[in-house]
Amino acid sequence: MENNRGSLTALVSSFARGYHAMHSNNPIFNDIIAHSLLTEEEKRLIAANWENACAFFDKEKSEAFKNNDEKLAWVMNTQCIPQLVSRARYAEDRLLSAIERGVKQYVILGAGLDTYALRQKNLPKDFIIYEIDHPFTQTFKIKRLQEAGIKIPDHLKFVPVDLTKNTLRNELKAVGFNEDMLSFFSLLGVVMYLDKKDFFNLLTLVSDMSPNGSSFIFDYLDDTAFNHQLASKKIIQMRQIAAQTGEPIITGFDPFQLDIELQDYHMLLYENLSPANIEELYFKNREDDLHAFDHFHFAYLVNNK
Repeated sequence: MENNRGSLTALVSSFARGYHAMHSNNPIFNDIIAHSLLTEEEKRLIAANWENACAFFDKEKSEAFKNNDEKLAWVMNTQCIPQLVSRARYAEDRLLSAIERGVKQYVILGAGLDTYALRQKNLPKDFIIYEIDHPFTQTFKIKRLQEAGIKIPDHLKFVPVDLTKNTLRNELKAVGFNEDMLSFFSLLGVVMYLDKKDFFNLLTLVSDMSPNGSSFIFDYLDDTAFNHQLASKKIIQMRQIAAQTGEPIITGFDPFQLDIELQDYHMLLYENLSPANIEELYFKNREDDLHAFDHFHFAYLVNNK
């Protein structure tokens, strides 16, 4: 991930989470801080880019809309927001259950402009959040927090790490991470861009540096997303956009073989949600255009050395 591209991806994701919180009558994920991390000019430019993208996704719909606000709402609700908010909600729902079981360490891998630490008011006093991301992205985020006048909470620790380099363990230990304590790890919106070897190396590292019973959550694409005859129009378009921006989507898994693949990395597949499961969990009976994305799955792993 190039430095500026990492911060751009974080800004776009933050815009989408903030847009959903502001415009949904029934938000799936209510990130009330996300828009505070963007400048007004960035909001305007990101909105304009999404409005212009409407014609790429559906030319007929784009021509039928009366104004740019309608274009933006349709694009955000059908092409962007559902996956972002549902995976964030899933991770934080499962984290809440983990905290109730006594987990005291949360490691957010590829954190971007995540706001979990800023939204929580009732965490246990000894609960620590470790945000992991590229050094450039973390410097960018800290600067934005300062500009927005947002105090960095004491329970949040920034850990600058390139996930493709083998330095995560040492950097975490340097800021106090306890390898003997039950921990919760999340990696959202990243696996599809990683080489499988890099992902499995990361799983091995997480297994080695945390005790049995620790959790690891990630979202992934199924392998049919890479079959042009079986893939949905949406995922084909998503892959085209990703390739054009220099971050190709390269990795998918067979959902029915994932548990077997993970055995070699000492991870037990505790939960493996399909698009239908995600639809039932977060999008059932909604009155807007939000639906679970085809091909995307949520996996909940438990360390089982």
